[in-house]
Amino acid sequence: MMNIKLLCVVVVLVLTRAQLCFSSAGPETAGPASQKNLTIRLPREVTVTTETLTLGQIAMITGDEELAANAGEIELGQISVPGQKLTIDRALIRSRLACSPEKIGDCKPALLGADRVIVRQLVKVIKGDSFVKSAIPFLNKNISERTIADWEPLREPAELILANQPRDIELRPGLVSRGATGRATVEVSVFADGIMSGSRQIVLRPKYNVHRAVTVTQVKAGEMLTKDNTRIENALSYEPQASDWAPPYGLVAVRDIAAGAAVEAGLVKAPKAQVIIERNQTVVIRIDKPGLVVTAMGKAMQQGKLDDYIKVRNTDSQRIIMARVNEDGTVEPVF
Repeated sequence: MMNIKLLCVVVVLVLTRAQLCFSSAGPETAGPASQKNLTIRLPREVTVTTETLTLGQIAMITGDEELAANAGEIELGQISVPGQKLTIDRALIRSRLACSPEKIGDCKPALLGADRVIVRQLVKVIKGDSFVKSAIPFLNKNISERTIADWEPLREPAELILANQPRDIELRPGLVSRGATGRATVEVSVFADGIMSGSRQIVLRPKYNVHRAVTVTQVKAGEMLTKDNTRIENALSYEPQASDWAPPYGLVAVRDIAAGAAVEAGLVKAPKAQVIIERNQTVVIRIDKPGLVVTAMGKAMQQGKLDDYIKVRNTDSQRIIMARVNEDGTVEPVF
């Protein structure tokens, strides 16, 4: 009986001492299990501002404060192209956690939330038309040709994506070359917060101020263009107007031209010159100079139209001379 009582006393003393030791250890030494509680909750999508991705950027980490901070520093990958979209799944996160014992020790975090996270980087996008809008005023200012009305890009340049959100963006255009056809190549450089961050080259063609003839009414084939059936208006063209351009009045329509149609070169032609003098016709040879008018009779040896040069035999002298046909049917000797 005595031995049983002695054994009970010894057990009570051991348990009491163990309880005192546990209590005196405090919360910081309460045991590794309480320090390794870690929960990682994954959203479906997240936007980041940096190129290097960490677990703390894409997930909500709760649990032990020190462990959560260490876990948040674990790197998950790199955004190599500004604006690139990445997908982070649970398998990748578990792999990174398993390879980072120096961060979380032997803790086994709980993964909650989405199965994968779509990660987008916050970027600044400069659209292609922004480069065009910078280049055109530059050309208008630096290429002063009266006939150029505007400029047009052959194709719109690709957009430029800048990482993060710079506070100040400046586009600086510069002339690269000017071709024989009038086209100009402009390079527009982009400065983000004062730092050169990219550029785009644009080829632009000029649009010229020109005049064109437009029919007011229908002009039928063979009909002559006049101020009554044709008007002249201003227009734009990719080709400069010829220096000798003139209204097409007096030309004849090759085929029917509808009202309101532009009169192109292939639609009209010069009227056929009429024969004024026939061969063997008697003509007046006339010399008309200031203070001197001389006339004689002759016979045309050739057919002649206005301003043609033909052979004429003088009736009195029988000499053959060259003479120009005048509008009134006389001929003027050529000396």
